[in-house]
Amino acid sequence: MGVVIESVSNFCSQPARPLRFLPLAIFDASSSFALLAGQETFLLRRSSDAARTIYAANPFPEAVRVAEYLREHCNPMDTIAILGSEPEIYFYAHRQSATGYIYTYGLMEPQRFAGQMQREMMQEIEIARPKYLVFVGVATSWLRQPNSENEIFDWIKKYTAQDFALSGLVNIVSRQRTDYYLPLSVDPGSIEPLQYYLLIYERKT
Repeated sequence: MGVVIESVSNFCSQPARPLRFLPLAIFDASSSFALLAGQETFLLRRSSDAARTIYAANPFPEAVRVAEYLREHCNPMDTIAILGSEPEIYFYAHRQSATGYIYTYGLMEPQRFAGQMQREMMQEIEIARPKYLVFVGVATSWLRQPNSENEIFDWIKKYTAQDFALSGLVNIVSRQRTDYYLPLSVDPGSIEPLQYYLLIYERKT
């Protein structure tokens, strides 16, 4: 942008003195338009509201709270596993991943290695025996397609039922509201996950 303004200024400086302020006017107009177009986001007081406005139901604000819960309830040497594409939880929690697959998009792609990649992820998690699992029930965290391999979802149901207990639930109700059950202090059967949610599982002792 600076180069463009400088070039236009040089062009206007000699033959057309009255136009020497034109580049500045163009810059002011374009900046004002950008500010007006994004004023709803710029004027939000909380960063979580801005994240929800920009990224819709992606659980970026929720990742911070979930990570805090994990950090408080497991040791620094414990591993965790995020079932979904939310690696920021590892970062906020300061905990190592139980698997090299910190994104699951590739596992959902209609490509010949998808099944193999899913089995590798499952095996890595089983070997690492993480203290906590977080299942991200948000479509954009998986990008699941009609022809995606589904083996990992069957495995998640069996693995969590066998070796883990549900210890937390996060329901994304709306842009302004998220319900946190951390820890889950009520009967799990009394609360239903909504369209966008996260489930936190703790390994049984």
